[in-house]
Amino acid sequence: MLSPWIEFRSKRHDAQARVLCVPYAGGSAQVYHMLARSMPENIEVGAVQLPGRWDRRREPLLTKVSEASRNLADEITRLSPMPYVLFGYSLGGLIAFETARILAQDPRLQQPRALIVAATEAPAEKPGRPHLHTLPDAEFIKKQIGRYPGGISPAVLAETDLMEMLLPILKADMKMYETYQYLPAPALACPIYAMAGDHDPVCTPSAMAGWEKETSGSFATETVAGNHFFINNAVDRVRATILKALQ
Repeated sequence: MLSPWIEFRSKRHDAQARVLCVPYAGGSAQVYHMLARSMPENIEVGAVQLPGRWDRRREPLLTKVSEASRNLADEITRLSPMPYVLFGYSLGGLIAFETARILAQDPRLQQPRALIVAATEAPAEKPGRPHLHTLPDAEFIKKQIGRYPGGISPAVLAETDLMEMLLPILKADMKMYETYQYLPAPALACPIYAMAGDHDPVCTPSAMAGWEKETSGSFATETVAGNHFFINNAVDRVRATILKALQ
């Protein structure tokens, strides 16, 4: 069944397992094209496309992690049965985590083999998240660039039309991230793999340790060379972790 929520590119009809990937704030399914091309032929990559961007640009943007997670969980239940892992990057890590929690509420549903979170601090740590999304546009862009260097490319910044398209998406996604509220719940049964960039000032490697509390299964952390957006230069490391989680 085709779904606007999950983009499989390219389609691999003989796939034996899949990874479902949720992008960072302001990102789209296109974030994962390089990862998808690098995966073995027997693994399919489903990149999550949140409403309000690309082919879903006419749909209302979401501003709550709970909304995104509930919708994604519903979409996952409609997929053909196949071993899979959930992978979430930054904001996507919170969405993937809450999606796994929703699926865990019904043991009849197929559960992920593992949850992989990258550049996402442990949710129960309650870090002091700034409310950048409430700032006027010009100040928001300035603060966003300072806090998340590399998140908006110079080419996009230089194009007024592109920034006008990106800004509402980025503000909605940042509202989703900055207003997220962690609620206690039973630990997940699946393993959790946590990845962080060694030069990430926002989500340091030490901020990942608390993820261990969210699983009754195995837990592993991994430090990758790079900043908050290390995925752009560490596809091989991300792929290796996904393959390990699917074993």
